Amino acid sequence: MEQVAGENFDNGMATWQEYQAAPWGRLRYGIARANLESHLPSPPAYILDLGGGNGFDAVPLAKDGFAVSVIDFSQEMIAQGKRLAEAEGVADKMAFAVGDAMQLADQFSQPTFDAVLCHNVLQYVVEPTAVLTSIHNLLKPNGVLSLIITNPHTETFGFALREYDMQAALENIDKRTKYVAPFDTTIQRYTDSELITMLNSTGFSVEAQYGIRCVCDFVADNERKFDPDFYEQLEELEMALRDKRPYISLARFYHFVGEKE
Repeated sequence: MEQVAGENFDNGMATWQEYQAAPWGRLRYGIARANLESHLPSPPAYILDLGGGNGFDAVPLAKDGFAVSVIDFSQEMIAQGKRLAEAEGVADKMAFAVGDAMQLADQFSQPTFDAVLCHNVLQYVVEPTAVLTSIHNLLKPNGVLSLIITNPHTETFGFALREYDMQAALENIDKRTKYVAPFDTTIQRYTDSELITMLNSTGFSVEAQYGIRCVCDFVADNERKFDPDFYEQLEELEMALRDKRPYISLARFYHFVGEKE
């Protein structure tokens, strides 16, 4: 897999913002926040949002009283995040920097953070275990890792149930990569068992596993999701399913909460 560049995300910024404003984007951030509530230390703990983009995960945490640093290798994402922090009145609680997840050791030399968010990052990097090891080294004892990553199994369901393309569904059963058009790059796909092994091998115990969007992505009628009443019902259902099997195994995103051993 080739190394993706920050410019890929700069160029995809408009599409990314459309995603964040859409019902499925709002569900992604809202459910992730709900999942983390019982795992994060109390404010004003210090949190790193690695690959935090334009601050949609980080700014609400700063509003809750946490001190938050955001690192992303997209200059445009970081610029947008700074503007959001200013608009929400939390710029004094946040730090933003352009940086590479593969070079964390060059930026921090000792355990610094009480928690690290690594949301939709690992699938873009060439050496995911190296990134997890760097995160482990940055966390204080018993520090918390929040890991969100796409679930490859939903690709097959999506082709079959939303696009009625059985051939594409068949071809995606064991496919290890996926092309992401908005960022013009290819990502790596990992099963939940592979991710758990990766986490354990880099010094993390898995404290919880959640699913994000267990139902939404199987509902083919996207227009209906914009209806406020339907969205409210969908969100209620998603919140009820996010910690229950087998639904978390079918969710669009895996969400692992780990602790530094």
